[in-house]
Amino acid sequence: MMRNSRDVALNIGKGVYTINTPLDNEAIDRVKGLIDEACGEVSKGAKQEDILMLTCLRLAYSLDAVNEKLKVIISRMDRAE
Repeated sequence: MMRNSRDVALNIGKGVYTINTPLDNEAIDRVKGLIDEACGEVSKGAKQEDILMLTCLRLAYSLDAVNEKLKVIISRMDRAE
């Protein structure tokens, strides 16, 4: 069952961005947590576009690390069969 979309505010660096999403509150909270973790401590002198780029790179690195771990797990499972 598809949920109705709603507007949700996300704080990323120094900006607040509103997105329209069908995600539930728990999923939104997880996304916000990932963004907060990826942003790290924002330097007061950093430009917003630099903050966004660094956040994107951190999220991409995290995704790549999870992907590599999943490959290892799948490889072990394949060998166990």
